[in-house]
Formats: sequence, C-alpha cells, structure tokens
Amino acid sequence: EFIEELSELQDRVPAFSADKAVAIIEKELGQPISRLFKSFERRPIAAASLGQVHRAVLWSGEEVVVKVQRPGLKQLFDIDLNNLRVLAEQLDKQEEGRDFKGIYQECAQVLYQEIDYINEGRNSDKFRRNFKDVPYVRVPIVYWEYSSTRVLTLQYLPGVKITDKERLTAAGIELDTVAQRATEAYLIQILRHGFYHADPHPGNVSVDVSDGPTRGSLLYYDFGMMGDIVPNVREKLLDVFYGIYKKDSSQVIRSLTELGVIKPTGDMLTLKRSINYFIENLARQTERQETISAIGEDLFAIAVDQPFRFPA
Repeated sequence: EFIEELSELQDRVPAFSADKAVAIIEKELGQPISRLFKSFERRPIAAASLGQVHRAVLWSGEEVVVKVQRPGLKQLFDIDLNNLRVLAEQLDKQEEGRDFKGIYQECAQVLYQEIDYINEGRNSDKFRRNFKDVPYVRVPIVYWEYSSTRVLTLQYLPGVKITDKERLTAAGIELDTVAQRATEAYLIQILRHGFYHADPHPGNVSVDVSDGPTRGSLLYYDFGMMGDIVPNVREKLLDVFYGIYKKDSSQVIRSLTELGVIKPTGDMLTLKRSINYFIENLARQTERQETISAIGEDLFAIAVDQPFRFPA
C-alpha cells in the first residue's frame, strides 16, 4: 500500500498550470513560446515531484519533450535543507559514532544537482555515449539550444513502463528478455562504466514497443541523479560478485571489509554465518525465480545487529 502511494510521485503528481510552465520556458530561453516551438502541448504528459513534461515540435520538425522545473523549487529546498542541517548537527551531538551531518551533506548535494537541468543534460549525454555500442539501450538526445538550468528539451522517445507487464505482453514483448537486458545494463553501468543511473524507478525506464529495429529496447530517462564508482571500488565490487558466485563467504567478507561496508569486529563467525545464509538463500531464490523484494528482505534481515556500515 505504501509503495503504491509513493509510486504516484514518479509521474502522477498534480501538475502546475500551463501558463506557469510557458512563463518559465520563455524566461529561461529568452523567446516567446511560438518562436521556440512549432507546436507546444499545454497539457503535460507526465508530472513528477520536481517538474513536469510537455510534448512539443521544433520548427525543424523534430518531436521533443520539454521538461520544466516546478516554480519555487530551489527556494523550498533552501528552507527545508537548512532545517535538516540543524537537525543533523543536533543528532551528531547526541549519538557518538554517527555521521548525520555527512548524510545530510550528501543528500543536499544530490538534491541540488537533481534540479540543475544543465547537469542532467550532461549526464544524459555521457550515459548515451557509454551505451553507444549496446543496441538495446536508448537515451534521448539533448537539444542544448532549447535548454537551461530549469528547462530541458529532449528527443521524444515514447515507451511502456518496464513494470507494465500486461501492456508489454499484449505488445508481444518477451518479459524474460526485458529482465535480462535490464540486469545486464545495470551491471555494465556499475562494473564497466562506473557511472550509473541512481534513480531507476519505473517512471524512468521504459520499453520501446514500436515496430522497427529498436523494438524491445530499454529507454532511459531522467539523469538528474547519477552515481560514480571509482576504479578500485569497481574491482572490489567484482570481487564481491565473484565471491557470491563461488559461494565463498570469506571472499565476500574480505571484499566488503576493504570497501568499508563491514566494520571488523571480534565476532566475525556470526557474520560469516549470516553471509552464508544469504548466499545459499540467493541461490534458491534464483532457481525459483523469486522476486528482488524477497532478496532485499534477506539483506535487511542479516544487516540487523551486524557490523554493516554504508559510508555517507
């Protein structure tokens, strides 16, 4: 129930008025809407927590979408984040060994980056270049002359939500292929590129169901929140994956310790048992094709009262 309610924030938040959207576009891009676009749909095709998206056509004929940031968003962030900073400082004074200020600083940095559409456009370009040789991953082209910090104009790439099994099946898309491609694409991001989409909810990943050579491709949107993994961390993550694959709990613990995820303690035997339990259960769940949520529940279960520490 909570998940369903929160999923509304992906692309079904109440929209702000078209007049406000047009005013922001004209102010940011410095021209009347009629000069910028041959046509502009006032009704948004999606509205999320940070902005909304309108379809449009450029005078050169390209179909695009125009992402417009919600009015007053930065000012709201300034107020809320300042309050959270004060709270984090007070919590740090009360709880030794915690780093609430560090968590706050990382959250603030990520949020401010997410409302900078120039930053998002650069991330989108980099992500598209990274996948230029992977035919089943598509990323919209950025039209920089029609973009600013609060307006982002992108190639129109429609698709069906990756979680909409009914529509995908009706369109003749093989769900197993979609799952395999999504998994491969994410492993490529993390282990090869070291640059990954950090907000891959169903509103940001679709499947191309059009007739043509791109049918079945994954369509990625919204690159405001991205993550970077430095090479030495990628190597340790690979060691973790190989350890799980070989069912070698010692290698998993050693690699997680080197990553700083596990804090060494005197009772490593209990931790080793927990890791063994997770690896064995993961193998069984994979054989039964159980859901990712079940695996996540196991991770949470073994993390309780264990020396796991995910750095801020």
